[in-house]
Amino acid sequence: MSTTFTLVSDPQQERVMALRFAGPAGRTVRFAFPEVLFMHLRDVEVIGENCETMTIGELLDSAREVDFLATDVAPRDHLGWGSRLARRHDRFQFERASCNVTDRRV
Repeated sequence: MSTTFTLVSDPQQERVMALRFAGPAGRTVRFAFPEVLFMHLRDVEVIGENCETMTIGELLDSAREVDFLATDVAPRDHLGWGSRLARRHDRFQFERASCNVTDRRV
């Protein structure tokens, strides 16, 4: 089961800040921002789609595995795949698109 977290000030829940789910290693949290911003956002309160409220720091402390957004990955892809798999997925899509050139020899 997974839960997305948004800012408390975002009642429409349009900007997801984190995704928490049960992964193979235990509870995993993927943050939709780079690690360098964590110290500035640690005390920011977020609310889950299940109405659970906590700070970003508490969310990090509750996780066994944490993944922050990498600079070369889109936030939406990161939340869905994690940074490492998102890169691999993008590369696969690029290679697949470049191989779909049709040969028009007569």
